[in-house]
Amino acid sequence: VQNGGPGKEASIILRGGDSRHVLVLIDGVKVNTSTTGGLDFSGILVEDIERIEIIKGPQSTIYGSEAMAGVVNIITKKPGSSGLELRVEGGSYGTYSPSFSVYSKSETHSLRLTGSYLSTDGISAAKDGDERDGYRNSTLSAGLVLKPMRGLEIEFHSRYYQDRTELDGFDFMTMRAADDPNYIQRGDHLLNSLTLKTYLHERWQQVLQLSRNEDKLKGTDPDTSFNNYTIKTVTDGINWQHNIYIGSLYTLTAGIEYRKEDALNSGNFDQDRESHAYYLNNRIAPLKDLVLNAGLRYDHYELSGSRTTYRLGALYNIRSAGLRIRSNYGTGFRAPSMNELYYPFFGNPDLKPEKSSAWDAGIEKDLFSERVILYVAYFREDYKDLINYDPNTWTAKNINRARVKGVETELRFRVSEELNIKGGYENLDAEDRDTGKRLSRRPEHKVNLELSLSKGPFSGTVYYTYVGGRYDSAINRDLPPYSVVNLSSSLKFTKELTAFVRIENLLDRDYEEAGGYGRPGFSAYGGIRITL
Repeated sequence: VQNGGPGKEASIILRGGDSRHVLVLIDGVKVNTSTTGGLDFSGILVEDIERIEIIKGPQSTIYGSEAMAGVVNIITKKPGSSGLELRVEGGSYGTYSPSFSVYSKSETHSLRLTGSYLSTDGISAAKDGDERDGYRNSTLSAGLVLKPMRGLEIEFHSRYYQDRTELDGFDFMTMRAADDPNYIQRGDHLLNSLTLKTYLHERWQQVLQLSRNEDKLKGTDPDTSFNNYTIKTVTDGINWQHNIYIGSLYTLTAGIEYRKEDALNSGNFDQDRESHAYYLNNRIAPLKDLVLNAGLRYDHYELSGSRTTYRLGALYNIRSAGLRIRSNYGTGFRAPSMNELYYPFFGNPDLKPEKSSAWDAGIEKDLFSERVILYVAYFREDYKDLINYDPNTWTAKNINRARVKGVETELRFRVSEELNIKGGYENLDAEDRDTGKRLSRRPEHKVNLELSLSKGPFSGTVYYTYVGGRYDSAINRDLPPYSVVNLSSSLKFTKELTAFVRIENLLDRDYEEAGGYGRPGFSAYGGIRITL
């Protein structure tokens, strides 16, 4: 869900959980901000990203706070060989985006350095506005892996980006976003991590990770005092994990984690807190086709107290029928954010963690000699002690409950070696248990369809998305359903030269992901990639 065009606040909702219930990792480091508890994805450019893994359902047993609805793990690129890659793209709304990547690889090291830039005039963030809100982003990231000796690996990752986005205000009389020509937000974001992996024994691996995540946001607006702010957060983390492997039958994972969070909201609060955790996870395969999983974790947060979570899972593979059956049950929690604890006239230092329990069950079936794979799952998650504004005290309190349940399906069809079709449907029932209303911005129906063709030097993909009607509590009205079609294609002229084109919102639909905020209409982009 994005509040406008490029560079405007973007959040992820998994299985009906709040965006603050989704933990985000970059190369294994937690990057959720300590002030809000969530993450704004709008500044994350994709040129240095290799893949994104998504785990649905509560994962607090391994990952701790925020992992109530799932985990998004962003993994940056690793060099396959030494070389240089240059890329440039341009298109609609005055968009210009060059990037470069330098790779070096040998038996004892691998190195990647990536720089990327994005500049766009954008659209008006306010759906009914006329003034364009531009965006600029400069990103530099690096990854270094050293293997000085057998059984020892040292991994360093660093990612820095600086961005500038023009924002719109909000008219509380009309309950709509409104043009604000002078509201600008500047950001500085730095993420560093150092990971040591070693084997004390061929079956005993130790992984020690040290990390620091720094964010600074500065808003300026001469027209509205509320839009002037300086927010700084620094999170230091240590995670010491042990993995013990006993053949393919048993894996034990145990670890200790420590975090220190510092948060400054200029003129409002300047606070810090510490937390520590101990976790244990067992994976056992008592039978060839049966895998069982069980985990336990204890977390302690200053002010907010302690929380123990657990998770149980099973996977059974019936090979003769091409059928896989899986089921999970788990609990999750989210510690109060710094805003919820300390923001003047709203924060409450007596808040407890939010809690959840969930289960899911699904099957995956191979059909027609594995050319078709069908997946169907049912899930349910119950939340309690959710933190919300209490109108009686004007402060945050643990006063809400919610229930989310639904069915998700996916069908993958390999029509031929060149043509593949993938489709998915989700039916979601997300209810506020105190009011009986649907949770905000959770559609009852969602459909995804992807058709991809790869033939010789050409590849192309058609994406279709349908999102059903949903209620938006921020503006207290229903948002209409919408459909969007996107296209992408590439043509490889030589081993070194590739051209690519993408079209977004092919049918030029006028729609809202967040109430009162617009989305780009028909837009086309194209560029070239040179690999040396």
